[in-house]
Amino acid sequence: MLLLCASCGKGKEPARVDSAAAPADSMQTDWAEAPDTPDNLDGTFDDFVYTYASDKQFQLRRTTFPLPFVQDGRRTSIPRSQWAHDALYTELEFYNMIFDSEADMEYEKKTDVDSVYVAWLYLDRQEARRYHFRRKGGQWMLENIEEASFKGSPNADFLRFFHRFCNDSVYQRAHIKSPLKFVTTDPDDDFKVMEAFISVDQWFAFRPLLPKDKMTNICYGQPYRATSREKVVTFRGIGSGYNNTLFFTRHDGSWRLSAFEDLSN
Repeated sequence: MLLLCASCGKGKEPARVDSAAAPADSMQTDWAEAPDTPDNLDGTFDDFVYTYASDKQFQLRRTTFPLPFVQDGRRTSIPRSQWAHDALYTELEFYNMIFDSEADMEYEKKTDVDSVYVAWLYLDRQEARRYHFRRKGGQWMLENIEEASFKGSPNADFLRFFHRFCNDSVYQRAHIKSPLKFVTTDPDDDFKVMEAFISVDQWFAFRPLLPKDKMTNICYGQPYRATSREKVVTFRGIGSGYNNTLFFTRHDGSWRLSAFEDLSN
């Protein structure tokens, strides 16, 4: 975990004037005359978001202007003329998502979801930048962007732990269940999985590339609870088949990695 990425730092102007943008009058004409994309593009958020992130004109048509921008509770707006194309997480090798349980991962597959947010999580400074999308009249639209501290949020405790886990190998070693459950595809049959248990040293050989100071999250409506004893972090490649999942459990107030799944193909 996820922008994907042309995000702006906290305290800076939330959007930039795209040097390739046309004058305001001609941009308005392009918007009015440009044909929309096929109807099935709005079937699910995932169908929509890749076109939104890659097609500049489509992104302009599917962003509500002036776009509300909230930074630490202070509300401003971004006019269409100052919007710079945002690739979100689509230029990353992989993006992350966070869930409270394995069962909650089913939210990603729901087809009746009408509200999704895509977030950058700045682990080093405990801040989040969220892009809120809503499907209205059958079409997904970006409705607002907000930046705020994630201190006090249901995921704050876990994210503080995860930041240290990713950056401190000694701390990481001390917070891994041993032996560690490992699930992967059967080398003799791609349609089957196999389970094994590996040592902590083997984890360091097989582990995915972990985020350091920044990661993504996509919320399809999955609930987050500060009291949750489980957290799941997924690593998904974009068009690469990369698919890793880390399962964490909390015991006596301390998080540790309890299972690792690599289903890449």
